[in-house]
Amino acid sequence: MKLLDLLAKLGILRFGARSGTYTSAKDRPVEFMMDDIYDAERDLTTRKDVKDLTGR
Repeated sequence: MKLLDLLAKLGILRFGARSGTYTSAKDRPVEFMMDDIYDAERDLTTRKDVKDLTGR
């Protein structure tokens, strides 16, 4: 994990933009529903990130 990715996961550094179209709330990306989330894959912590850190 790069330094910028780690800072984004910790909520220290956030940057970027997202644009898109959707037809219903079901199709709406996380970036449009949450404040301060610009790239959900980079900004949000998932189980995969924890597994990568612990090695399990």
